[in-house]
Amino acid sequence: MNKTPIVLLQQRDFGQKMNASFEFATRNFGPLVKALIFIAGPSALLSGIAQGMFQSRTLPLLQNGDVFSRFGIYLTTEYLFVAIFSLVTYFLAYATVSAFIILYEEKGSSNDIQPGLVWNKIIENISVSIGAQVLSFILILIGTMFFVIPGIYLGVCFQFFMMITIREKLSVTDSLKRSYNLIQGKWWSTFGLIIIMSIVSSIVAIVFQFPVMVTTIMNALGLGKGITDSKVLIIAASIIATVGKTVVEGIVWIAVAFQYYNLLERSEGSGLRAEIETLGSGDSGRPDDEDRF
Repeated sequence: MNKTPIVLLQQRDFGQKMNASFEFATRNFGPLVKALIFIAGPSALLSGIAQGMFQSRTLPLLQNGDVFSRFGIYLTTEYLFVAIFSLVTYFLAYATVSAFIILYEEKGSSNDIQPGLVWNKIIENISVSIGAQVLSFILILIGTMFFVIPGIYLGVCFQFFMMITIREKLSVTDSLKRSYNLIQGKWWSTFGLIIIMSIVSSIVAIVFQFPVMVTTIMNALGLGKGITDSKVLIIAASIIATVGKTVVEGIVWIAVAFQYYNLLERSEGSGLRAEIETLGSGDSGRPDDEDRF
């Protein structure tokens, strides 16, 4: 039996946003994970390989290296590849979840949302999305240099840029301005939602981090020589950790999307207007309580 589609453009309080995020992830688990694997999976795989190679070079330093050699590892080619593939994976995972949810809004279900459709939605405005990502990163970095807090503030303010560039197709600067304006007066609730959902995803991701934790601890203790210090084993463990983390972090981007729709509805009420136009057709399903957070 087909379930009633989840209403996206709707005001929700803090708990409702969390519940809606989990419900959306559960009901669309298969298609969403499939899209993440196909689109962000290859870069996550390369990121896992790069991290495994970096870790296999780092582990001996835990036992024998001095302070300078431990810091010097971050100036190597291996770490450069880790940084590049991690950033690409972060961008593609965020774009995949955002595009998937926007397609869900357009179609009213995830039945026909295939990875190819999600990818086409991403590349419609990908140059702007990349530009907004780079500009926001630079601004956040500059803010962080001034005692960290301005960087954190801007990091939260720019959280909606991906939804805006894909859904509203604004320019780079207009997307960041739009995100900044939407979040005004709701900075703390957005910050809290991101922190809580990040903690939840981090706890779940421990399952995938377990092989890396075991190999790291055993190597630090000098146990399992010839097995736990195997480069192949370390790379395999890193791939499991990276791919698993990429999928699990999707719940954070889903929560960010629900906060975007919540604030959009508060400021513009387009979802409410659409319901008024269809009055007389039955229950709208809108909650009576206003968002208080």
